[in-house]
Amino acid sequence: MIGFLGLGSMGSGMAARLLESGFEVVVHNRTAAKAEALADRGAKVVATPADVARVADVLLLSLATGDVVKEVLFGPSGALTAGENLVIADMSTVSPDAARALAAEVSERGHRILDACVLGNAQHAASGELRFMIGGDADDVASVRPVLEPLAKEIVHLGDHGMGATAKVAMNLLMGVQMQALAEAVVFGERAGLPRDVLIKMIAASGYSSPVMKFKSGVMARRSFTQADFRLSLMRKDLLLALTDAGRLGVPMPATQASYEVLTAAVNSGLGDLDCAAVLAEVERRGGRKVD
Repeated sequence: MIGFLGLGSMGSGMAARLLESGFEVVVHNRTAAKAEALADRGAKVVATPADVARVADVLLLSLATGDVVKEVLFGPSGALTAGENLVIADMSTVSPDAARALAAEVSERGHRILDACVLGNAQHAASGELRFMIGGDADDVASVRPVLEPLAKEIVHLGDHGMGATAKVAMNLLMGVQMQALAEAVVFGERAGLPRDVLIKMIAASGYSSPVMKFKSGVMARRSFTQADFRLSLMRKDLLLALTDAGRLGVPMPATQASYEVLTAAVNSGLGDLDCAAVLAEVERRGGRKVD
């Protein structure tokens, strides 16, 4: 039995994919309504993380922050108050130090955990095209591989605990800086007189565009920020994780710092729950454009 905790857009897609692949899945989500669609597809829905752990052999987590991970595992109704000898794959984005500390605490309680971080969006989660970057024990990776394979186009074991989290933070800072650069290019070009729609199409089709930039160019063109594929507040959180670890390592990251400051202003302006492409609205505000 596979246990799944956290049914946001990514978690729901992964849980549905596992059900389609023939796995028995038991789920819990703090917002119970998000589990209803999975119940209709055959998932067992239970009231607490502890109830999940009582029947699961492998536990998958897809949660927003490290604090939520701790609550779900160690809280009064946490999974580790009930489960025995669990293998946990934590797909949440947390700091490398937090991943290592979590591994130590989980081990003390007789369980095993991997920082099994993912690259991809909700569509990739539902279609089994995620890329897994994993830190932890090689035998534990082997034990969860059959569960992860239906979800993945690539599974890479990067070393000890924290290495999966390190890779995810590195990848997400690239996205954050790209979104900042894309927004600045759009605002600069439009302010100089270029037609906005033509400019965005040119950027998306250019050699400078990555797949993510092409996708987010469309989001910016449509200004469809309310359908958040990756919330702006979570992007800000991930850049802070990068800056914190970079400070510990003595690595200067001026581009990441600048992007973080703009994202912080965007969150303070009320844009945090929108898609990260809404950083465009903050750059527009700074450029004097009246945002519609």
